[in-house]
Amino acid sequence: MLLLSSSLRSESQAEKYKDLRALLRLLTNICSKDLVGFLSNSSGEGSPDIAEVIYVGLDIVTPLISLDLLKYPKLSRDYFVLMSHLLEVYPEKVAHLNRDAFARIIGSLDFGLRNQDSDVVERCLAAVNALVSYHFKERLGGRGGLNSQLMESEGSNGKLQESISGHFLRLLLQLLLFEDFRMELAGSAADALLPLLLCEQELYQRLVLELVEKQQNPTVKSRLATAFHNLTSSNNLTSSLDRPNRQRFRKNLRTFLADVSSFMQIK
Repeated sequence: MLLLSSSLRSESQAEKYKDLRALLRLLTNICSKDLVGFLSNSSGEGSPDIAEVIYVGLDIVTPLISLDLLKYPKLSRDYFVLMSHLLEVYPEKVAHLNRDAFARIIGSLDFGLRNQDSDVVERCLAAVNALVSYHFKERLGGRGGLNSQLMESEGSNGKLQESISGHFLRLLLQLLLFEDFRMELAGSAADALLPLLLCEQELYQRLVLELVEKQQNPTVKSRLATAFHNLTSSNNLTSSLDRPNRQRFRKNLRTFLADVSSFMQIK
């Protein structure tokens, strides 16, 4: 892996692209569940520390991935496949990256969520789901989770420093309500949105209130307030990330999107 990373710094652009894709695929294979399970069961002396391999790989790969490179469809897919696998299997490794490396990953997810490739968007939603679910579970256990990682976001009063979960909550609500969101991704969006709501209940209520109060039409204001209320209260929704509750929230979000599509900018 170290030899491969050295070649990336010295070869032509075409070779760099080729080697970078190879490195991304290598890391994806390493952190896939089946391979991790196989290696972690190996008891021989000198067995590799897979978590450490992943950490070193991240340290190599994140400085090499620019937003310009992510405009290449094949490389972009390889990268976001890695991110979704990585955050599912080793979210704590990403959480403990240095600030610059962590910010690069979050920036790439921001970029990917607005991608025209539905597969890329779905992978990014899965990555956000895994990262914020880790944060939620860590906080339930009395640990910090992602509390030490802050992001700069655009708020109603200008730039602000906020939590990762707050950052993604703002972004996902923006995508769902005001951008060209694809309804076939509603299930994946629900899986990412639920842990965000559980982590950021106060922020969610504040954002909903701001959005409702901006509506000039009283009928639209009333319907939007009702839709947001039903999103988090229908179908006996609870504060859990178990499978039944996720299924209930998927149903709630699809109902919400169908309801508000007649008066908000949802495609």
